[in-house]
Amino acid sequence: MSKDKEMPLIEHLRELKDRVKVVMISFVVALIFWLAFPADLTEIIRNPEFYEPMVTLVLKRIVQDLAGARIEIIGCSMTSPFEIFFLAAAFLALATIMPVIGYETYAYVDPALYPHERRLIYGFTLAFVALFAVGGVFGYFVAAPLIMRAMVFFFELAGVIPTVCAMDFYSLVFTTVLLIGVVFTSPVVLVLLVRFGIISTDLISRNRLYVYGILYILVAIITPDGWLVGNAVLFLPLVALIESSLFIAKRVERNRLKSMIVGYCKFCGNGLRENEIFCSKCGRAQE
Repeated sequence: MSKDKEMPLIEHLRELKDRVKVVMISFVVALIFWLAFPADLTEIIRNPEFYEPMVTLVLKRIVQDLAGARIEIIGCSMTSPFEIFFLAAAFLALATIMPVIGYETYAYVDPALYPHERRLIYGFTLAFVALFAVGGVFGYFVAAPLIMRAMVFFFELAGVIPTVCAMDFYSLVFTTVLLIGVVFTSPVVLVLLVRFGIISTDLISRNRLYVYGILYILVAIITPDGWLVGNAVLFLPLVALIESSLFIAKRVERNRLKSMIVGYCKFCGNGLRENEIFCSKCGRAQE
C-alpha cells in the first residue's frame, strides 16, 4: 500500500459499492438522454407528443452509411423497434460514460498505488482509451463497410435480394465496432503482460508467422469476396499494431531485466539475476 493507513475490508467494499452506484446512475442518465432527449428542440415545441429522440439520428446515420441502397432493412417482429432503440441507446450510453468508468476505477485503486505504479497506470490507461477509440472509428468506417460488402456479395451469389432483419443489422454493426475497438487495445495488454513477466517477447517473435497466418485467414473470412484490397485494408493495420506493440514490449522487457540484474558473469560478463547459479549466456557455474 502506498498509504501508511490501511482501510478495513468493509470500508473497501463500501467504497466499491458507492463507485459502482455512481457508474450505474450515470449509465441510466445517459440512457434516458439518448432515448428521450429530442434530436430537434424546435420539433418538441411544435409536436410534443411525437418527436425523434437523439438515438434515431444515430440509427438513421448507420443505415445511410452502411446499408444505403444495397441492403433493405426490415423489421422482423413487432418488438423490433423497441429492441433496436434500447440496444443502440445502451451502446451509446456505455460509450458516453466511459470517462466516468475510467475515473471511478482510477479513484478506487489510486490509494493503493505507489508513485511509480501510478505513472505506469496513467500511461497504460490513456493508451488503452485512445486505442479503443481509434479501433471503434476504424471498425465503423472501415471494417463494418467491408463486412456489409461481403454480405451483399453472398446475397448476389445466392441470387436473392439483400434483405436483413433490422435487429441483426444493428447488432452486427455495434458488435463489429466493439470487437475491433477491443482488438486495437491488444498492444496495451501485450506490453502489460511482458512488463509483469507473464510472457516473453521471444515467444511471440518465434511464432510471429503463425500469428499472421491465422490473422489473415480471419480477415479473409470477414471479406470472403476475395477482394485483395479489402483484405489488405483490414490485415495491414493489425500487423502494424502487433509489430509496434512488439517493439515497445521489447524495450519494456529489456528495462525489466536490467532492473533484476544483481551481478555479472565472471566469464562472459552477462548479467545475472538473483539466485542464478549458471549463466544464461555461457552456461558456466558462478560458484
